[in-house]
Amino acid sequence: MIRKQSNDQNQEVLMDPADTVAYRYHIGTKYYETDVLLFPHASPTTDTLSSAILNRTEGLLIYFDAHDRTFLERLPAYGAFVQQKDIDFGILLCTTLPENASEGVTYGEAKQLCTVLDVIELEPGSEDDDQPGDEAVGVDELIQAMHNHIWSNVQIHRGSRAAAALEALVAGADAEAPSALSDDDAADATVGPDSNEEEERMEDALNGFEKLLTEVRNLQSNATSWSRNERLAYAQELAEIPTAKQRKMFFRCTKRFMPLHPLGLVRHFATAEKSALAALRKKTGYTFANCKKALELHGNDPAKAEQWLREQAQAMGWSKATKLEGRSTVQGLIGVLVQRNVGAMVEVNCETDFVARNASFQRFVQTASAACVRHLEHVEPDSNLTKVGLNGEALKQIVLDDGKSLGDHLALVIGTVGENATLNRAICFKAPENIQLTGYVHPAPNEEIPLDVPLVGKYGSLVAFRAEQSTTEGGEGEDVALVARKVCQHIVGMKPERIGEKGKDEPAADKDEERCLIHQEYLVDPSFTVGEVLEANRLQIIDFQRFECGEKSKSDEHNERAVG
Repeated sequence: MIRKQSNDQNQEVLMDPADTVAYRYHIGTKYYETDVLLFPHASPTTDTLSSAILNRTEGLLIYFDAHDRTFLERLPAYGAFVQQKDIDFGILLCTTLPENASEGVTYGEAKQLCTVLDVIELEPGSEDDDQPGDEAVGVDELIQAMHNHIWSNVQIHRGSRAAAALEALVAGADAEAPSALSDDDAADATVGPDSNEEEERMEDALNGFEKLLTEVRNLQSNATSWSRNERLAYAQELAEIPTAKQRKMFFRCTKRFMPLHPLGLVRHFATAEKSALAALRKKTGYTFANCKKALELHGNDPAKAEQWLREQAQAMGWSKATKLEGRSTVQGLIGVLVQRNVGAMVEVNCETDFVARNASFQRFVQTASAACVRHLEHVEPDSNLTKVGLNGEALKQIVLDDGKSLGDHLALVIGTVGENATLNRAICFKAPENIQLTGYVHPAPNEEIPLDVPLVGKYGSLVAFRAEQSTTEGGEGEDVALVARKVCQHIVGMKPERIGEKGKDEPAADKDEERCLIHQEYLVDPSFTVGEVLEANRLQIIDFQRFECGEKSKSDEHNERAVG
């Protein structure tokens, strides 16, 4: 149940700061009841927020125009504001997020730049708003969002003075990043309706919206079996209740989703197990609403709530993966890992380079690399070199230490970044005692990383080599492992197709067209060939593999055996 507290003026004038207008609502679920004050902040910045309001704030809501990519420049400041002021939850709200960065702000970009704010679309997948421009939240979007996003256990009863939203005017659309707040008196300016006319418009919107919400019970109780088109048709009917003027305004819906640009702030006077909620959200990283729902469903037991959250996230991840399946994935990363006598190189693809820079995506590439290494630990090596190729389906079936498959983990990543991602291929080497392994990725990391830590880059190479028995230094005293790694670097840059055999393979007439490794000019020192460097350092290349992210892989079935 969500209803407005009885108040003849439909608003409250706060004592601190003086003459500040706010709106009180009562929220009731089968688990708890609480009062909230909704405070409209008409400015898109926070530098005019009074410290009295800020100290009582537990939620921040920002509505933004998803077609305006300049919003990404301001987004990190909002996230920093939420963290610095210890605000419990924040929500980014827009009508529809575009799928491509060329059309505006994508889900993956928003989450990458600001992980502490949840992102909600009022009308996911809408095809009606093809033209960029200033967005406004209409009642039809609001009704659909309530059906999709409000907790199912919140009831709104016909006949009550029901209300679940507060509008904030569109004035000041040219938003700027919020400046850091201080305790200075200048930050204590009262923010509220700027004029009597604005206040009347806000009251007018609330009255129309209250009439609208008296019809919501029918939608809540009957719409479970409706199709999306039927829900939209009903929302269109309800949209006629408020005036056209009101439909141009922004609305806030209490608790589960709220618009946010201009800024909206909410204070909870009585919340259930706030400390448990904060701890669960901090530990799991899942949204405020989902953490709260998890605690409610499991009697505020953090362990059971966490388990439920992870199960739900897995299911949602698979749902998102199924929805996005088939979308082109030409970007991504190569992961390379060498541990003792086992090495693996994996290609994981995504839709955009932006997601390839996402920390969650990079960690998954490292996880996939490590999984391939462990996959070969129980494979007996051949007398020369064991070489195993894995396709995408085989990679998905590899089970990790937590009991979940690599495919399960991939689904979680897709749900997090909001883009399609695919496990493309992998190559694994397992060497006997007399053969060593090394690997390289480009771009190389800025600092030295141990070989037993997965490396990620756009290009990668894996090399198996044999050094002369008991030899640790090359012809000029250089460590042979370092020489071998430089040959890895050369393979990435010069793209040889085979090792070559001295006396059998002749050098190419055009050096730029040379594809035989031993006859190529050495990338580190072109005055030598790779063959001359290997001979001087008493090294023999047994095998190598080169991956380039997004390239069309060539069939190497003669020296790879699939493991499913």
